[in-house]
Amino acid sequence: MKKYRIFLFFCLSYVATAQETVKNIDSLLTLLEQTSIDTTKVVLYQKAAAHYNVTALDSSKAFSLEGIQLARKLNFPRGEWMNLSTLGNYYERKTKYDSAMVCYHQALKIIDKTNSDKGRAIVYNNIGMVDIRKGDYQKALEALFLALRAEEKLNNRTGIAQSYNNIGVAHYYLTDYDKATEYLLKALEEQKKLGNISGLQQGYNNVGAIFDYQGKYLEAIEIYTKALDISRSLGDRILESSNLANIALAYSKIPDFKKADDFFQQSIAVRKAIGDTKGLAHSYTSFGENLRLQKRYILAKQYLVEGLQYAEENKLKLSSKEAYSSLAALAKDEKNPFLEAEYLRKYIAINDSILNETKAKAIEELETKYETEKKENEILQQRAQLAEKDLEVRQKNTLIYGGFGLALILGLLGYLFYNQQKLKNRQLKKEGELQTALSKIEIQNKLQEQRLRISRDLHDNIGSQLTFVTSSIDNLKYALEGSNEKVTQKLGAISEFTTQTIYELRDTIWAMNTIKITSEDLQVRIANFIEKAGKATEDISFNFSVGEGISEKTYTSIQGMSMYRIIQESINNSLKYAHAKNISVRIERTSEILQKDVSPVSLQQIKIEIKDDGVGFDEKNVEAGNGLSNIRKRARDMGGIATITSEVGKGTRTQILF
Repeated sequence: MKKYRIFLFFCLSYVATAQETVKNIDSLLTLLEQTSIDTTKVVLYQKAAAHYNVTALDSSKAFSLEGIQLARKLNFPRGEWMNLSTLGNYYERKTKYDSAMVCYHQALKIIDKTNSDKGRAIVYNNIGMVDIRKGDYQKALEALFLALRAEEKLNNRTGIAQSYNNIGVAHYYLTDYDKATEYLLKALEEQKKLGNISGLQQGYNNVGAIFDYQGKYLEAIEIYTKALDISRSLGDRILESSNLANIALAYSKIPDFKKADDFFQQSIAVRKAIGDTKGLAHSYTSFGENLRLQKRYILAKQYLVEGLQYAEENKLKLSSKEAYSSLAALAKDEKNPFLEAEYLRKYIAINDSILNETKAKAIEELETKYETEKKENEILQQRAQLAEKDLEVRQKNTLIYGGFGLALILGLLGYLFYNQQKLKNRQLKKEGELQTALSKIEIQNKLQEQRLRISRDLHDNIGSQLTFVTSSIDNLKYALEGSNEKVTQKLGAISEFTTQTIYELRDTIWAMNTIKITSEDLQVRIANFIEKAGKATEDISFNFSVGEGISEKTYTSIQGMSMYRIIQESINNSLKYAHAKNISVRIERTSEILQKDVSPVSLQQIKIEIKDDGVGFDEKNVEAGNGLSNIRKRARDMGGIATITSEVGKGTRTQILF
């Protein structure tokens, strides 16, 4: 029975701060917009990029590039290498390893100039991880031990655990399984002490791979499942698809083909959803081999051919080789020697190509090393000659320029000291502003928590009590039915009022729970209300429309709730008093200027219009009730203005501009 190798180990890459999502990304983005152009803004760009590297990969690149550009403009080396490292993480997760290496080595040049151990720990770790994924494991170990030494200098326990993990992975691929197990267990122990969920995820996957190699497949599945649970809790779909593929491969080796099929299909579904074509090459090929072992030859060939197509499109020679090997075995199973020979020929050709590339790369590296050493020796000789001549010139000029140089140096030192103190004071001021802004964010978060607590109390206490009252009234109404019609009608009215109160309470809770209300959410609620009104009054036709550009608009909770209540109140007025046949509601952007009394109102952004073709009323002879007053008040609360016009026999129009 053919066995595939253990699925890929997971290494840990990280940026200047932990690679994790920001709890309140909206607050961070708001702070980023409000912060002036200084070093603080560079750090905020990096934080946003690191967040999107986990949650929305394509958004990360833009923030990193903005951070790099601003850091260079401000001559802020630390900010530049932080954003370069984050950009490298982006390319790495996109599997564009050459681009990632360019970013990491650019960052390393800056780090060496500033002598930052923190920077060395981060970037050497990431370089080592890319080397592992490219298959250069010995070179990876050199970079990873440099990262470990830097972490030990910093006494960074999280970084030490990450370095242990990656060193263990490199040893695994070098087939030194004792060393691999030693370092992976060290890493897992550190992650448990730190309570690091992401680190535990990687550690579980890697220890599972060791069990897999040792043939302890049930133990491997148990560990892989723990890693899968963590991947799903973090919403990391790339790692989720890899965990699923690992579990599938382990089940296929037991063999338990039914469960292996299920997990292969789950892995393929995730990779299709995220567009991971390179991962699909491996999943399709592995699944095809699993189906071949079950003698399901037609389906096996379908998956193997599709896996081969993905592998060739992405130039994945190892995956292509595995696909040709399985296709050759499938042809043999089907007793087709001609096809088997064709696939074996292609298998041998691609295997030779891989070996030739490896040899050519080794020869190229040796030649480059030789040429570099030769050029360095020539440069050293030239430098020695120049140094001798330069020494002669400097000895002649020392006495002449000594006094002038000393005065210049003293003046320069004074200027530098003054400028450094000035920069320090400016930085302290900016840090104080940042602290104030962060305090405001914390206060906003606490206010939101208080709103949530109040809304829960409203729902759990008042909501449940009103529901109980409604139920009790309905029971009492049923018991009295037929005995006293007037009492029964009164109880029905009370029940209807209580039920309506519950609906309004739910709307209030919805508004309290939401800082920003999207147009889509508001439109759904308005549409639901109109639909209910239409069912209750079958002889009235309703029309609800939304203009262009409204769908992208968001509102505050006050604006959203006020819009909903105004529409609700206007429709209720039309239903009760207008005797209308048609009622329309429209929300759109407008550039018109509303004339109110004598003074014109300035240009507005959004217009809400509710019209009916009912009996109308004479505005001069009708005193405005609570309903019309409430509409005008809610419009003012939104920062807008309400205009209600009506003419007897021609209907009523309510217009809100804000």
